[in-house]
Amino acid sequence: MSSGGSSAARVELPLSLPEHVRRILRDDILGGGLAPGERLTEAQVIERTGVSRTPVREGLRMLEAEGLVVSHRGRGTYVAYRLTPEEARLLYDVRLAIEPHLTKLAAERMTAEDLDVVRDVLADFAEALDAGPHLAGQRDADFHLAIYEASRSELRSVLRGYWSRMQLELSEQIYATEVPRRFVREHEEIFDALATGDGERAADAMARHLAHSRGVLEKALRKSIDATEKAEQ
Repeated sequence: MSSGGSSAARVELPLSLPEHVRRILRDDILGGGLAPGERLTEAQVIERTGVSRTPVREGLRMLEAEGLVVSHRGRGTYVAYRLTPEEARLLYDVRLAIEPHLTKLAAERMTAEDLDVVRDVLADFAEALDAGPHLAGQRDADFHLAIYEASRSELRSVLRGYWSRMQLELSEQIYATEVPRRFVREHEEIFDALATGDGERAADAMARHLAHSRGVLEKALRKSIDATEKAEQ
């Protein structure tokens, strides 16, 4: 190895095969390529990902832990169905208990580099609104998660347990119902509070944003249920 003054370029390690499976199927689910309730056979996933049965099974288990697929013994693995209005309400109760608190901590703890990351993600979110609900949902998730990472709180592990499922609802329900420009304004209010280090104001802005988002999701879910019932009559 050379002992010269220049530093070696960082080498990106390859993904593990189960992580490769997880990422491909996760993108397919969040991007709308796999429909709610659609069955995922091992043969189908092997063909899609180009890997063998063992990493396919491990990758599917990882997706099940994220709430994106559901496995039934003897029946197979399926893409998760959408949340019911009652489930959405419970999920938002959890969000409203955790995420404003993490936003307050982020305002108090974030570095200039953290703030730059959040600023860049906010700009990406605004640009993504014209690209369709799936990309908008992804960028919305990126904005929130960048804030929560800056909190450096151990509660982030709890949040990661439900955010993939939340992201699915953002893409499939919220951004197909709400005029997303209002979310841009709400995100800007949160960012302004973060930029001044005002934890209380940042937490209040996040709580208002989540309350608005919860109402939109419940409305979308009720509308979807009504449409299904009408079609079955």
